[in-house]
Amino acid sequence: MKRETKLISVRDLFRQSWKLYRERIGLLTKIILLPVAFIVVGGLWGLLTSNGWFGGLLIFIGTIISVLSYLALVFALQKNTSFGESYRLVLGRIWSYGWLTVLSGFVTLGGIFMLVVPGIIFSIWFMFAIYVFAIEGDKGMNALLKSREYVRGYWWPVFGRQIVFVLAVLAVALVTSFIGSVLTGGDKAGSDIISDLLTLVVAPLIAAYLYVLYGSLKSLKPEVAKKPPQGPQGFFYFSAVFG
Repeated sequence: MKRETKLISVRDLFRQSWKLYRERIGLLTKIILLPVAFIVVGGLWGLLTSNGWFGGLLIFIGTIISVLSYLALVFALQKNTSFGESYRLVLGRIWSYGWLTVLSGFVTLGGIFMLVVPGIIFSIWFMFAIYVFAIEGDKGMNALLKSREYVRGYWWPVFGRQIVFVLAVLAVALVTSFIGSVLTGGDKAGSDIISDLLTLVVAPLIAAYLYVLYGSLKSLKPEVAKKPPQGPQGFFYFSAVFG
């Protein structure tokens, strides 16, 4: 029997992502509401009071939680875990997740410093590292290498699907920003708060979109999950140091 070699179509990707999002909208919204609440309250605090440092502290805490919440979203998408269980799973892997986030960021940043193009290539290669980490259990460089292996041979199709999604999100963000600007009389802080509220919808959709895309790649390359990841680890560590 001939193995499927074609990546999921853009239409089916949007359709399946939206279906998954709607099925778990309550859970996903609760997960992302936690960091958004901190950020919005912090913004309002800075807008309505003269005690700016406390608002800044709330925004900082919200930003940290938002990084953790993405992994919680992945667990919720994979296992349909509850709000509390999703975050408990994150806390159980917080140090490994932190290392993966830092490593991925510095490797990609190093690629950007190397004439930008390598950074773009790296960002597409490694965009599924969190899914590999959460679902397959690989950590650090192994998660990056396995993500790269899934994308190899499909870089342009993955890049194209990512661009389509980004353009769709930007279109929605522009419309929301305009409405927010009108409602707040052009006040930047007020517009920022409305943009933060948009995150309640966009962040879970991003997680669902990449989850479905990762699943398509994994089905095309089932052998990748069964073997130790291989690749130029030394070069990527050099890129991380360079970044």
